[in-house]
Parts: sequence; C-alpha cells; structure tokens
Amino acid sequence: MRFAYLVATQAILALAGCSLAERARSVLRGEDNGTAAVVIAGKVFTKSDLQRFFDGRLSDFRDTEKADRVKSNLLETFVEEKLLLLRAERLKVEPNPQLLQSTMARIAVENWKPAGPPSATGPDAELERSVAENLKIKQYLRDYPLRNVTVSEAECEEYYRQHLEDYVRNDVVHVREILVDDHGQAEEILSSLKQQKNKNFGELARVYSKAPSAADGGDLGIFQKGDLPENLEKVVFRLAPTMVSPIVQTRYGYHIFLLEEKILAHQQQFYEVKDEVQEKLLLQRERDLIAREVDSLMKQIPVEIRLENLDFKYLGNRFSAGGGASP
Repeated sequence: MRFAYLVATQAILALAGCSLAERARSVLRGEDNGTAAVVIAGKVFTKSDLQRFFDGRLSDFRDTEKADRVKSNLLETFVEEKLLLLRAERLKVEPNPQLLQSTMARIAVENWKPAGPPSATGPDAELERSVAENLKIKQYLRDYPLRNVTVSEAECEEYYRQHLEDYVRNDVVHVREILVDDHGQAEEILSSLKQQKNKNFGELARVYSKAPSAADGGDLGIFQKGDLPENLEKVVFRLAPTMVSPIVQTRYGYHIFLLEEKILAHQQQFYEVKDEVQEKLLLQRERDLIAREVDSLMKQIPVEIRLENLDFKYLGNRFSAGGGASP
C-alpha cells in the first residue's frame, strides 16, 4: 500500500550512506545547527534535524533556482510526518519487529561496500530510529485512518464510464530487426528473406545482426506510437503483419524490420483496466484520508515554524509569517 505523506524507502537508504562523521561536518565548519527550526507540541526540532531530513531527499537535486520551493515543500512534509508520528506514539503504535529487522538487513546489504563487509558495529542508532519511525507511521495509517478504506467495483465502473478517453489503447506493433554495417549485406539478406517468404527472419537475425536483440532472433518487443524514433516509426507502422521493411539507414547501420503483429487502436474494456482503475481510486482515497487526518492534527497540535532560523526562504502557504499553521 502506498501513502502520500510517508518517507520514501530510497530516502531512508540514502540516509544510510551518511556516516556520523559526514553529519558532523557542519559543526566543524562552525554552523549553528542546534538552532530551533520547528517546534511541535513543545518538542524542538533543530536546523540539524531538518537538514538530515532534507539530505536523503535532495541527494540528486541540482537545480538551485528551485531550491527554496523544494525545501518549502519538504518542510511541510517534515511537519506532516512528525504530526503523524506523534499521533502514532500517543496511541502506542509500534512497528512490526520482524519488518524492522528485515528492513535494516536490506539497508545493510544495499550499502555494503566492495572494499569490505558491513561495519561490525552495524547501522547507527539514528538510522534505525528513522526506519522505525517510518514503519510506525505506516502502521498507524493502516490501523486507523485507512483501516476501512475500500473501492467497490461499482465505483470503478462508474469512473471508467466517465473517463473512457483515458482508456483508449493506441496502435501497438510487435517488431523484429536485423542490423548490419554494410548496405550490400543488407540487400543480400532482403533477397534471402524474399525467397523464404520472411520465414527465416529470426534465423538470419541470429547469424548476421549486430543488434543486442540478435540472440532473440531480432525480437525488439512491443511498441506504441511515439515509442520509436519518428523515422523508424513511419516505416514500421506502415507494414502489415509478416511484412518486412525496405532497408533503413541510420547512424547505427542498415536496418531491416519485420512486423510480427499489429493491434489497432481500440477502446479498452472495463475488465482489461479494472485493476488499474481500482488502484488509482484507492490511492486517491488514501491520499484524501491522510490529508484530512493531517489537517485535523494541525488544528489539534500546536506547530511553530521559526522562519527566521531557516536557511532558505519559505514559499509555501501552510504556515503564516508568525510561524504558526495558517487557518
């Protein structure tokens, strides 16, 4: 089950790659990361706490022009998660011990370094606490706000009928390819295919094609319109099943294509997309319920953002200029 406000697994794994020494660099540079940035129900979260939360989610972020907007969104997510965690702890929700253990083991394996085995001391306590908190929030959401969430088949059918245009499948083709370096060789292959009525395409692909698909008899798989480069798409989609194309030259060499199968654009039936529709509606319902839960917690639990202590300009509207939650 997927939840809108939960820490992503990749973010936790990214945190696993941050050693305590790396986290201490800001202290060595003289930065005052002990400054209070967020206060929730009297509990103080420092700039350092906020930065650690950002680190795992901004590891690949490079667009400095959007940094304030991204950090503003992450600040709101930070507060939302802390509110959900506080609620979970007040209800004495605990993560499944086996799930916590298996998650920590997976993190250890995924962060194993070729130079040697995982550290003898194991994952640091802070990382394990972060994972446990994430699992605790998930468990709370399952047990409380999302406990009875369902989507009926009738609701799925109604959504499908109202969004038929979203469930039209484009033309689909199944294609094979032979790719060679020499135009003369491509002509010889075309001649051989003509003699055998294209039945030996797979065999010739295995013998002569230099493409990665050669081992599979030139099988490239299935494509919809828009999947292939325009010059190749024009050639392939004009073919009828079992037909081969003329020789097509690209910077990779000389191509010959065989159209195995073509499925024309059609309106997908409800039974074809039922699971997709149900998943979409269920996810939307979960998001709405979680958002409603967070809004309720924001009204019940005092939240203060020390905007003057942030190292970025807050651009959201969730918190007022005074630092509290906006009404």
